[in-house]
Amino acid sequence: MKHTSLSILALASVATALTGMPASAQELERGETVLQRRRPEVEQLGVRAGSFNFLPRFEVGETYDSNVFLTERNTQSDWIFVARPSLDIRSDFTNHALNFSASGDFGRYHRFSSENYNDYRLDLNGRYDVARETAVSGDVFHRRLHEGRSDPDVFTQGQGTFSLGSFAEPVIYYATGGEAAITQGFNRIRARLSATATNYSYNDVATIGGPKANLDDRDRWEYGTALRVGYDLGTGIQPFVQGSYTRTNYRLNADFAGRNRDSNGYEIVAGTTLDLTGLITGEVYAGYLSKKYSDARMEDFGGLALGAQLNWAVTQLTTVSGRASRTVRESDLTQGGRVASSYTRTIGALGVDHELLRNLLLNGRLQWRQDDFTGIERTDNVYTAGAGATYLVNRYLYLTGGYTYETRKSNVNGLDYKDNLVFLRVGAQM
Repeated sequence: MKHTSLSILALASVATALTGMPASAQELERGETVLQRRRPEVEQLGVRAGSFNFLPRFEVGETYDSNVFLTERNTQSDWIFVARPSLDIRSDFTNHALNFSASGDFGRYHRFSSENYNDYRLDLNGRYDVARETAVSGDVFHRRLHEGRSDPDVFTQGQGTFSLGSFAEPVIYYATGGEAAITQGFNRIRARLSATATNYSYNDVATIGGPKANLDDRDRWEYGTALRVGYDLGTGIQPFVQGSYTRTNYRLNADFAGRNRDSNGYEIVAGTTLDLTGLITGEVYAGYLSKKYSDARMEDFGGLALGAQLNWAVTQLTTVSGRASRTVRESDLTQGGRVASSYTRTIGALGVDHELLRNLLLNGRLQWRQDDFTGIERTDNVYTAGAGATYLVNRYLYLTGGYTYETRKSNVNGLDYKDNLVFLRVGAQM
């Protein structure tokens, strides 16, 4: 799936109507960003039913994609009709919480119908407040998703053109799972213990000039447990340590190359949450990450783990956000008879959100992403830049648009690409 940021396109369509409107705003709450700030005059009200609030929303619009298949040469462009319905149901209990969300993302290409997609997400989560310092929470979800042409595991091209055996359509997969957690406070100490389980199931995919590709050897369960303990210093700084263990079990005992892809992994990190006078909030951490495979022919991984999420309230109208992460992901790529066991994804991103007018929000985004494969000689660097705007017409209607430029530089010939995305959507809500 291709993701775009909000864009200046919406700004161009509404700037004349907004001339002279003031950029007044209520004060930011401590740790709040410009996007999170309440706007009572235009915020979604929803439909009340007892202790629950139903929040329906529907977006529809068009996206222009200058390089649909993300090829280095022989690029093809297209327009995509996009529809995005959603429904959030939120509880309003004095204690405890119970929430449900459902959303869809449907795309129809005008020229290349093979790229059409039908994604959806279902999520049910809740929290039970056992005592003032104790809470138990749970989350279950089911998702139908697809892998876009930019996904590292999607086999689409060779030297910038499609070749025999390339995937002729998006890879469709399902993710189903949940999480259970308990949070406990001990005076200044806060602890959270969680357990997760997720099942991934892949559909077979059509190929060019050949039979369907069987992806059963990608089906798997991923299990995990994590313990985090932090200490509140009372100065806006809460240092913590966290340890996690993961287990991946594939449905087949061996993949189609005869390798056992089951693995165990762990991560140990130390860091701190930050709340510096409410202007800078978030958390940073670093540590060690490891992943070991059952099959000796699969190369293990061990290296730096890092993460950060920081928000800086520059003014009451401008927020700067930064994000960094490093994770290890499953892979089934082959290269010259060698098989990739995984790839390490490192992301660094910077964003700016500005409230130009009370109902006109502007933003800009920069991101660098590196996918470094373990077991084969391949490293991809993806650079993304975007800018955009959202115009809140009233509490029932809004416009949003975006422009995004993305380019990939790889050490493997034929995998570079450049892509431009422009979209404009109108949204309605109750």
